[in-house]
Amino acid sequence: MRMIDISKQNERIEFAEEAAAYFSEHPEKTTYTSGEILAGELFALRFGLGEDCVVVFRLDEHELVENYQNLIKTI
Repeated sequence: MRMIDISKQNERIEFAEEAAAYFSEHPEKTTYTSGEILAGELFALRFGLGEDCVVVFRLDEHELVENYQNLIKTI
């Protein structure tokens, strides 16, 4: 069983939605971070065949990578 801290999960989902909005406004971009690229910060990648997914991970050796599918609004 994997224990989940709901506040941390909500942080990741909100970050994924923030990244999706950024990718929608900047279709040429494939990476997103809300600040500097530092250890412990969240990082997002545009992903998927339709380029409508957001992969979110924390720049930390202990975090799992999660892919939020069909999140980016495409034209």
